[in-house]
Amino acid sequence: MLTRAPVRPSQTELHARLDQRVQELIALNFDPRHGAPFWLRRQQRLGLDARHCVRGIRDLPLLGNLDPSELAACPLTELTPGALLHARPDWVVAQTGGTTGKPAWTAYSTTEFHEAFVAPFAAAARHVGFPRGGAWLYAGPSGPHIIGRAAVELARVSGSPAPFMVDFDPRWARKLPEASFARERYLAHVVEQALNVLETQSIEILFSTPPILAELARRLAPTRRSEIRGVHYGGMRVSAHRLAELRQAFPAAVHLSGYGNTLFGCCLELSDEPGRVPEYFPFGERLLFHRPAPGRDAEPRHGPPHVRFTRLDSTMLLVNVVERDVAELTDPPAGSPTGFVLPGVRDPRPACTSRPIAGGLY
Repeated sequence: MLTRAPVRPSQTELHARLDQRVQELIALNFDPRHGAPFWLRRQQRLGLDARHCVRGIRDLPLLGNLDPSELAACPLTELTPGALLHARPDWVVAQTGGTTGKPAWTAYSTTEFHEAFVAPFAAAARHVGFPRGGAWLYAGPSGPHIIGRAAVELARVSGSPAPFMVDFDPRWARKLPEASFARERYLAHVVEQALNVLETQSIEILFSTPPILAELARRLAPTRRSEIRGVHYGGMRVSAHRLAELRQAFPAAVHLSGYGNTLFGCCLELSDEPGRVPEYFPFGERLLFHRPAPGRDAEPRHGPPHVRFTRLDSTMLLVNVVERDVAELTDPPAGSPTGFVLPGVRDPRPACTSRPIAGGLY
């Protein structure tokens, strides 16, 4: 088990610990007998010996950029070191939403799942004063989507019971034509179920996607909206404009959004200030966001770069994964709570590319 330090390290200490973590994971994944078949094949294709070449975070570009489509075509057990396959009963297994292509499977140990999805929210929620103890309503995907499992744990870590839940299928919603009657009817179907919960239960915290929250705000009476004490945004980007609108709609609530995905976990805002542009930061030392390497990564000469991340978990190592979104990288602000020590992303949004992006409710 990789160790976690409870106090804020200096930059020198942080880089030394990250380098050590990288070395441990490289040794694990590139072991000739018990490594991860995916990484052993990639090493052979690249013509290098990662155990000798990759000694720290600065050497990660040697492993090249990783397109999520490569993960979608690979069996889950080949992405995990053979030495850890005995721990499969402990895995949390989930599938990506397939927004830009074929969905991919990933796995977390229960400890890694907590570090990737639950601990970031718990720390950020304490920092911004997100309410505790009230009943939650979660309206979002369950099934193979990890966000539904996370919702249960987020409520519990907030001192609340498991949330009331309204399920929907984002993949089906994406198949429905934009602005079509079928798409609108599906949204109405989800919202009607959520409204029924809000009308019959004493809900104080909402957790859903921006389109559903906006529709709930339109349908709820002002007195009911003023009873909501917390709004947590997930599943898709929330713009500064939409965030401002929903702050007005739920004026008594603390508003906290997260940015993440099934492959790497979730990053959290560390502010509830009105008028802010959302900034999201990883918790701990398991998730790196990368700036493009000069002369190595092809990026447009103008505008923000694509988000690239590296996930440093024992169950699954993912290096230099190129995301669909573009964003500016930013350091944690002064006064950040303990555990938020690595750069995050500011205002992530889909890039303007020819690659189709299926939007909608999630």
